Amino acid sequence: MVTERCGNAQVAGLVSATMRVSPTLSDSEQETSAQVAARARSGDRSPYIDALRALAILRVYLLHTLWLTWLPMVFPAMPVMFALAGYLTAVSLDRGAPLRVVGSRLRRLLPPLWALAAVAVPLMVLVGWRPGLLDVTWWVAPLRNPPSSEWGGPFSLGLWYIRAYLWLVLLSPLLWWAFRRWPVGALLALPAFAVLLTSPLVDLPVSPVTDVVWSVAAYGSCWLVGYARHTGLLDRVPLAWYAFGVGVLALGAMMWLADRGEDDQLGGLAWGWAVVLLLMRARPRLDWLTQVPWLVRLIRMINARAVTIYIWHLPVLYAAGGLLTLAGLAAGKAAMLGVGTTLLVAVVLALGWVEDLAARRRPSLLPPG
Repeated sequence: MVTERCGNAQVAGLVSATMRVSPTLSDSEQETSAQVAARARSGDRSPYIDALRALAILRVYLLHTLWLTWLPMVFPAMPVMFALAGYLTAVSLDRGAPLRVVGSRLRRLLPPLWALAAVAVPLMVLVGWRPGLLDVTWWVAPLRNPPSSEWGGPFSLGLWYIRAYLWLVLLSPLLWWAFRRWPVGALLALPAFAVLLTSPLVDLPVSPVTDVVWSVAAYGSCWLVGYARHTGLLDRVPLAWYAFGVGVLALGAMMWLADRGEDDQLGGLAWGWAVVLLLMRARPRLDWLTQVPWLVRLIRMINARAVTIYIWHLPVLYAAGGLLTLAGLAAGKAAMLGVGTTLLVAVVLALGWVEDLAARRRPSLLPPG
């Protein structure tokens, strides 16, 4: 199984062959790269991209709520999230100055984290944590995993994703420059480096520095696939050869995982890359979504509150388990889903407006739908 290395935390993520997204849609059902580029220049968002992002957030939440062992086999949420972020960053870099793009991305990423820190750090101090100045600094600028007390672990457990995202945003102008000049070389370099770091040839010690290096290599690979989607590089590969290559990669990853175990990091990386390559080549129009207004609104709301949902879902779930225990009730899957979802909705209603401010929208209790 894919393991997402995050300092003290590891999160499983894998996709299985049950995930069927065909890149062979008919002309009436798919968009060309030229159409996508034209819409990107106009500022319109792709329903497919928004749906994938919402599905990835939902998968992360359901996995940590229900702990369904098969769920990580259905959808590799974290690789997909980094690929989507890379694609959206490429769209912005193609339209604006690199420094402005980086500033915009940081503005959207960091304020929700600061809202979490404004709650988490004082609570941890109240129960005995004595942080140094540098410890608090990482909660403001998470260039490494923000530290926490043992009691406050749930607040920081999932923030490796914010750290990795932050580094890739900061590196995005350099990655974009390299990709525009050597697209194939750049696209292959980071996966090769990640494989090298994961192989027995390199004894990579666990440290904040190596966590950054590994996550940039592993998830930067997915980030660059997003670049390749935006520029149409993936579409220039003949479909038959593309499908064959992705199939070989997926089959090799499955065989490797079958031999080494589902927690093998190298096999998990290869499997995640195969699925990301499949999803980033597909361009379904999803016109049927317009016939389901409530689903369209739900997808838009999840996208508008994606960072808040992600960074708060683990603390909320730990709180839900504590409340059920105090009430003398079993923390079963149904109870955790009900109480956890109720608490998460309450937190999103209370603090989600920070994402509106970060996006320079008028703050609202409910995001625009």
